[in-house]
Amino acid sequence: MKSSFIIVALAVLLNQAGSMQAQEPALSYRLQPGETYYLETDLQQNTHSESIDSEEISFYNLTRLEFSVDSIDSANQIHMSVRYRELLISMLAPRMDIDISSASGKNLMLTEMVDMLEQSVFHLVMTPRGELVSLEGLDDIFALLASAPVADTTKQQVILKTLEEAYGPDAFKSLYNLFVWIYPVIHPMTNWTNDITYYFNTKAVKMVNRYYLTKSTDDIIVIQGLGMLNAMKEFYETTGMGEVKSTVSGSQTYDFQMDLETGWLKRCISRQRVMIETTILKSNYLPSGLKIPSYTETVFEVSGGRVEKPIDIEKR
Repeated sequence: MKSSFIIVALAVLLNQAGSMQAQEPALSYRLQPGETYYLETDLQQNTHSESIDSEEISFYNLTRLEFSVDSIDSANQIHMSVRYRELLISMLAPRMDIDISSASGKNLMLTEMVDMLEQSVFHLVMTPRGELVSLEGLDDIFALLASAPVADTTKQQVILKTLEEAYGPDAFKSLYNLFVWIYPVIHPMTNWTNDITYYFNTKAVKMVNRYYLTKSTDDIIVIQGLGMLNAMKEFYETTGMGEVKSTVSGSQTYDFQMDLETGWLKRCISRQRVMIETTILKSNYLPSGLKIPSYTETVFEVSGGRVEKPIDIEKR
């Protein structure tokens, strides 16, 4: 009699365990060919440098990316066509006499280059967890921008560098790695780590992101995360201050809400704090060995979803 009770109890427990496992949300992308998904990123950044001039730099960047799913191959890799849309970029640094804004319409060259960028298409392949397998075409787009005939080549180079730092291949990969490549290698899993490369001011920095599955509801998956940035090496360069070396460190927090059906991001608030410590190696007016720290605070507000197809009135 006792053995029968134990068998029944074990059967109930196994059924409950199977039910709990079935309820675990799928931590991967489940995108459909023919559908288009978007990410809108509102980035506000402030940089303070403790140099002699105590420069303050404000940077604002609004980006909409549209990802059209072309196909899914036999390895479940997702092939996409990507477009930039509704770009807005603004930078203000009074002491450096920099005041750039694509919204003002005052800089015709900047406006034309942004328009060209928005009309272009590039391509990527990613895994179901979001890892970027390949990126093609974005380098070619910026090469085309650089080859456009202009009267003022110096002005062109300044604008091109600004756009490349905001929307170029390294900038795209950084944004992608922060807000698309977030799922674990295997699941079910409640906490996991992804190591990515993040480009900060064109410097390649190793970033370790640790994620936690916080909860899931009928329509969203909530994932929170903490990232730690550390430069893989010291950076040596020549600047207006002279020959310098610098190190990069910092942290970033994430609060993701992911769509339960598709796995695509619905909303994320992310805050980043980065410190760059610059050491003077050789300068005409600063002592060697002088360390100059600068601090950058960035807030990312990201929203996403599926692009609704227009209703065909004739079919209604």
